[in-house]
Amino acid sequence: MEASDAATSAEGREPVPGKCKDWKAAYVKGTLMVRGWCTFPSSGWSMELRRAEPQGINPKDLLLQRVVALQEGIQADVLKAIEVEYDEKTDVEYDTVTILPDGTTIEIQRPG
Repeated sequence: MEASDAATSAEGREPVPGKCKDWKAAYVKGTLMVRGWCTFPSSGWSMELRRAEPQGINPKDLLLQRVVALQEGIQADVLKAIEVEYDEKTDVEYDTVTILPDGTTIEIQRPG
């Protein structure tokens, strides 16, 4: 069974499962690194961040989609915390990253 993906949720149907917090974004040697923690209600969940297509109207705000999936079969009824990572080598000087469909916007930390 697949969980709703972020595109489905953005259209107003089922919400994307998982509660996320502690988002951070920083440039490290030309690579934009985004990190956060998401908690799910059972053991079978996985999650990743993908670049949203199309991007939004603000070229200084990188849009990322939360994409979740649930493995088929019986799942242990335990909270599962997942550290989520997204890395992108880029020359673009983004100011912020927005996680969809949550709408969480993170300011990017600059070195120095």
